[in-house]
Amino acid sequence: MRKRRRREQRGDAGSRRGVQGRGQRPKGRAGLGALRLQASTSSSSHPALACGLTIGLGKGKFLRLKSSRWKVQAGTPGSLGSVCRHDQGWRGPQGLGEPGAAALPPVTNLTVKAWTTSSITLRWEAPSGLDQQNYTYWVRWTGQSDKTETRNTTDTIFTAEGLDPGSSYEFSVWVEKDGANSSEETLNATTAPNPVRNLGVETQTTSSITLRWEVPEGPDPQGYTYWVQCTGDGGTSETRSTTNTSVSVEGLEPGTLYEFSVWAEANGVPGSNQTLNSSTGDKTKRGWMSILHVLKGSAEGFPVPAPPHPGGWVGVYPVGHWEGTSIPAAMLLESTGLAPCSSVLPPGFSAPNPVRNLGVETQTTSSITLRWEVPEGPDPQGYTYWVQCTGDGGTSETRSTTNTSVSVEGLEPGTLYEFSVWAEANGVPGSNQTLNSSTAPDPVTITSCSSASGGYKVVVTWSCPPGGYEAFELEVGRQRVSQPPSSCGKGVSMSGLGPAKSYPAVVTTLWDGMRAQSASVTCHTESAGVIAGAIIGVLLLLILVGLLVFFLKRRHEKKIEKRQVPRDLVFSFPGDILAEDFADHVRKNEKDSCCGFAEEYQQLALEDHSQSQMVASAPENSAKNRYRNVLPYDWSRVPLTPLRGEPGSEYINASFIPGLWSPQEFIAAQGPLPQTVGDFWRLVWEQQSHTLVMLTNCVESGRVKCAHYWPLDAQPCTHGHLQVTLVAEEAMENWTVRDMKLRHMQEQKALSVRQFHFVTWPDHGVPHSPDPLLAFWKKLRQWLDQSMGGGPPIVHCSAGVGRTGTLIALDVLLRQLECEGLVGPFSYVRKMRESRPLMVQTEAQYVFLHQCILRFLQQSSPAPAKKGAIYENLSYENAAATEA
Repeated sequence: MRKRRRREQRGDAGSRRGVQGRGQRPKGRAGLGALRLQASTSSSSHPALACGLTIGLGKGKFLRLKSSRWKVQAGTPGSLGSVCRHDQGWRGPQGLGEPGAAALPPVTNLTVKAWTTSSITLRWEAPSGLDQQNYTYWVRWTGQSDKTETRNTTDTIFTAEGLDPGSSYEFSVWVEKDGANSSEETLNATTAPNPVRNLGVETQTTSSITLRWEVPEGPDPQGYTYWVQCTGDGGTSETRSTTNTSVSVEGLEPGTLYEFSVWAEANGVPGSNQTLNSSTGDKTKRGWMSILHVLKGSAEGFPVPAPPHPGGWVGVYPVGHWEGTSIPAAMLLESTGLAPCSSVLPPGFSAPNPVRNLGVETQTTSSITLRWEVPEGPDPQGYTYWVQCTGDGGTSETRSTTNTSVSVEGLEPGTLYEFSVWAEANGVPGSNQTLNSSTAPDPVTITSCSSASGGYKVVVTWSCPPGGYEAFELEVGRQRVSQPPSSCGKGVSMSGLGPAKSYPAVVTTLWDGMRAQSASVTCHTESAGVIAGAIIGVLLLLILVGLLVFFLKRRHEKKIEKRQVPRDLVFSFPGDILAEDFADHVRKNEKDSCCGFAEEYQQLALEDHSQSQMVASAPENSAKNRYRNVLPYDWSRVPLTPLRGEPGSEYINASFIPGLWSPQEFIAAQGPLPQTVGDFWRLVWEQQSHTLVMLTNCVESGRVKCAHYWPLDAQPCTHGHLQVTLVAEEAMENWTVRDMKLRHMQEQKALSVRQFHFVTWPDHGVPHSPDPLLAFWKKLRQWLDQSMGGGPPIVHCSAGVGRTGTLIALDVLLRQLECEGLVGPFSYVRKMRESRPLMVQTEAQYVFLHQCILRFLQQSSPAPAKKGAIYENLSYENAAATEA
């Protein structure tokens, strides 16, 4: 159900800001003029009364706004009276922007894209007729406990996490730009309930089976609808619903095996199903007999139902047997007062083990080739393998093969698919192995490349390719930048070129760590700026020489006055900037749409760090890398202790990063994949690292960015010889701190680990303001200074380069600033990239790093900031290629 209403609040639990706006002249009250509304905080003896507005009205009266009662105290015309709201407290006025700000149109087509037991993903379309630049979407949701949370994003897809299973939530979405707000779009959505528990058979007859189960775990055990699906031998199925926790399925055939699936549904949202196989009774009266089962030289005796006649079938379920093999046919039968039975029973078969090492061999725009190894067992021959492919729309296709590889064709480009593979022996299927993989993206088509700015800039335009795409990589000459998905169909400018020249322009589609075939075109710049450029160039050169002499002299004089600092640092950072000059440096580089920062970052991108990555590129390690273009260098990677008989077990996608005092002060790692969670905890144990820093959410914009590698609750998780236990968890507005205990089961030793998880760094962007990240850094740095000893802190996001590099650089540079009074962002980012590629992955992150340092200086200095110093976040076109 969707409804629209004018927004009555803005902000979240951690943000309560005053809002000023203008009202309209009351009808019939001439002479009062325009109303001036001003928010302020005030105390009240009554917990449900909040006074927060002043309004220029005359006599006191009561106003009713959206079921909230406001009291207006008397004042004179043109003066400020007071307004009190009698409800659950002040929540902030809705729709009041800055003076003169025009209302924005609302978002459209707000829908639920996906849901799980703990998350709901929303999707909407941007407001029509709105310039889609420099605006923010706000998402607010309220659950059954009346707890309200608010987040913002610059994307049109948002995932609310940490929700309760089987619970309903009301979501409201609105857009904000330049202080103006739109009305809200609202809908109700429900998370999927947990599976039913303890599904079992209560009674069986020749024509019916009664099932019983327990309600799913969750906050609200009431209001579930349960669905029961019954499938017989012929594959025909029947589905029915009930609100009880038991059901009797009747009208069945005697002596027949049925498969039952039971799942819960809350408000039309189904949970995952629980499956049970059970048979109806036979009409023929049966007794019992004992079977002596000889297997691997030992005898096991157990009772089984006697067959109705000699040579009849008997369901034999031995205590121990080999998977995928026939149960021995020669058995000694001991009849107990029944008719004589045959001593040879038809053979039975058990399910084979799962296939091993399921992986992707090749990917194209329309096909994916899978490969696996045969299941463990005594007989590797004779298996039939089944492969099921499920796309985004939920449609699936199943095929069989006798080979250990299959190519699934006819797929859409740039699309994520789920593959399930299982073995079948003698008609009995084993459990399935599941793998998610994407097809390769389609290339773009470059539609134009035009010259601008007198030949010093070109504007490249390309069309959006079919299928999915995460980003685009634009290369003109030797300059290479990443562009967000929204850049297709729009002109993207590339400056710093020379007039009257030809440049190759190359555009590459990026998707899920893959690169499409590049599209290229030759761009020709104008010649009008050659003469003017030569004259201006000479003048600029003379000015730069004079400035250089002046600043060198000034810097030399100021360095003499600086206090002495330790000179035993492992690294020095050339190009350092004095603390008092940093604001001017930022302001200069922010001119002309951050042209100075763009030139610095392009210089970083142009530097060649071609170093060996042979270990990361080895075939046995390819499945351990989340992105193909983010691989650690051989010389700086963090090796693990090899495991006997496991090739590649010494590899993990992690690198040592130099800091202020040591060449191995940090470890930058990619977010664990499901198949590398055990390796990640081995890394923590072997390095004896007490600190983990996580800068991504597990799911962002509907895509998995990192495996959930820590326990969900107090129940420990085991990975090989290591056991992880969640001890404590403290959730704040922008971050969560978790204490965990890591125990080596063989060595009987333990390691205390604290995880700092920053949760409000948006995917493909930067935080809205430096303040939350600086507060997070202060808490992290305080912990690192207190917990001396142990290994280096392990920092990761998704790829382990963008957000990871930004936070590591921020920590090192702020400590350099406090120690020396100097700071060198450019030189330190360059130093990091010598140890791990793409550290500080986007220009937006590079600019944000400078804004955080500037904000730190402003907070540390008692003097007011210089006029014009800017630290709030801007919008940038070059979002991340793989992870940001």
